[in-house]
Amino acid sequence: MSHALSALMAHTAQAVAPDTDGQLLRRFVRTGDEAAFAELVRRLGPLVLGVCRRIAPDAHTAEDAFQAAFLVLARRAAVVRPAEAVRGWLYGVAVRCAQEARTVSARRRAREVPVPNVPEQPAEPNERADADVLHALDEEMTLLPEHLRAAVVLCEIEGLSRKEAAGRLRTSEGTLSSRLAKARKLLAHRLRQRGITLSSAGLSAALGATAQARVPTDLTARALTAALFPALRPAGAITLSTRVLKTMLVQKLKTVVPLVALALGAFACAALAATQEPPGSQPRIVPATRPDSPAVKVAPKPLLKGPNKLLYWTDGKLVLSNPDGKNTKEFALKERFLPSVQLSPDGKTIAYRHPPQRTAKLSDLLTKSEPLKLHLHVRALNDTGSGTDLGVECDSFVWSPDGTEIACSSVDDEPGRQPQATSLVVRVESKEKTELKLPPGHVITSWAPDGRFVTMRLTRTDPSDAKARLYLVNRDGSKHKALAPDTNATMGRMSPDGTRVLCVLLKSAKETTAEKKKRQEAGAELPPPERALAILDIASGKVTKVANVPPNGEVQEHGLVWSPDGKRIAYTWRQKHEGGRQEATNKETEWRLIVCDADGTNVTTVASQKTQGELLTLFSLDWR
Repeated sequence: MSHALSALMAHTAQAVAPDTDGQLLRRFVRTGDEAAFAELVRRLGPLVLGVCRRIAPDAHTAEDAFQAAFLVLARRAAVVRPAEAVRGWLYGVAVRCAQEARTVSARRRAREVPVPNVPEQPAEPNERADADVLHALDEEMTLLPEHLRAAVVLCEIEGLSRKEAAGRLRTSEGTLSSRLAKARKLLAHRLRQRGITLSSAGLSAALGATAQARVPTDLTARALTAALFPALRPAGAITLSTRVLKTMLVQKLKTVVPLVALALGAFACAALAATQEPPGSQPRIVPATRPDSPAVKVAPKPLLKGPNKLLYWTDGKLVLSNPDGKNTKEFALKERFLPSVQLSPDGKTIAYRHPPQRTAKLSDLLTKSEPLKLHLHVRALNDTGSGTDLGVECDSFVWSPDGTEIACSSVDDEPGRQPQATSLVVRVESKEKTELKLPPGHVITSWAPDGRFVTMRLTRTDPSDAKARLYLVNRDGSKHKALAPDTNATMGRMSPDGTRVLCVLLKSAKETTAEKKKRQEAGAELPPPERALAILDIASGKVTKVANVPPNGEVQEHGLVWSPDGKRIAYTWRQKHEGGRQEATNKETEWRLIVCDADGTNVTTVASQKTQGELLTLFSLDWR
């Protein structure tokens, strides 16, 4: 061990021990304080090593995973929010590192020539009767939402009082207790699905057992070396951390696909658990059948004529094709990992999101500690250059009907409070930006020919309940009307003539109060809502479901478009599997891009892809 590292470890306990985990993490993020990071390794090491030893097949592999976990923390420390939730966040990272280490080890052993079996140092007294239970518990802990996992780690594993844990996570004791109760129910339910039944006391004992692991001094030193001294990082830790960071980035990108479909769709999909909103939170609704109220209107301009081509993203490339799937042309993308693209109305320019530095490589993004930021860019469809950064960070965007402007929306969502949304319009040529004063929680999903916006309103009554509705809103922010206010219609796309909206209806299974109580006591989640593709007539308010949607699957909110003449529609469909998330993850899943008449007849499957689990493979759909 080097003298500098020894001094750092000796200095750590006395210098920074009084600080909280979050204070240490923030200090490291702001100033690169090595002593603060060393104290985090000392405090969190037993938790991380316990996870790694339970999952990894041997001591050496577990130690590689341990070092990789802290290397990931050093690289991505700034994304941990709130900072006091670092233990829960790192718990999930440790599980991923150990799982990846186990996979790499298995592949290595499969390539090696068999030798006589020589006993190896065990990873831990891991042959206990409950080893499988703890392994399963680790995996299910990673599937909990971060705010639930943070509560469990602090209270059930680290043994903090609820008052202290609530203070660290900046929430109330009541909210923390609710999170703990929900997390315990979810864990118990998911463990039962895996054939493991634990009483309440048994679950507490299992969670408490996950904290037991003594970290050798030399392993702490190696973890600090790997995290703080890039030139001395061992190859094994680099490989594991890079693989895990790539997985985390892919998961992050699933929340920022076109039209914020997954990030915002989560609000709509969870919506149906809540049936009432707090008094005063419901905005004024003007029924769709009521005459338009006075509003600022823009005279429609002649529609730009495009090439009548479909554009979609698949397998790292953009594909341009006829509506029947013929005459395809592929465009290779440098930005393979950021497939968020829309065509301009004339079909000549693409808008897409990408980090501000156009030269950024995936490997560079993996090593940055700052949160991933995506700026809006434009470039000619056939161009292979860098494009133009419009200087707007956003989650979703839509072109204006005349192709001169782009409307952008950003969402700031934190569990336990109402989601915040901001929107603006940027001129493509001048980059001039104009802030929009839309009603609270509204995000833009489409731009009508007369200048109005179709918006989706997001609200949250608690961290698990939400509602979403579609509105037609004037550009100056004055509300015009609610579209089909009695339905759960989401992600509306306006027809080219401005008379209809293509959307997805969400419908959940109804349950009585007694059924809801029984489900919650069992720790079960409300089943995902059924999705139905529909067309909403703005003048009459009539909602008509689109026929002939393939069974045993679901329409994806992020893939809905009209043909340029408004007579046909296109949508993406994903196969749905029976069983829980674990089963779906291990099954082959089919995706389809489907074109049909607006009533659902004359169906054509333009493209079809199969992938493992729920990985996105067909999206960024547009038709110009």
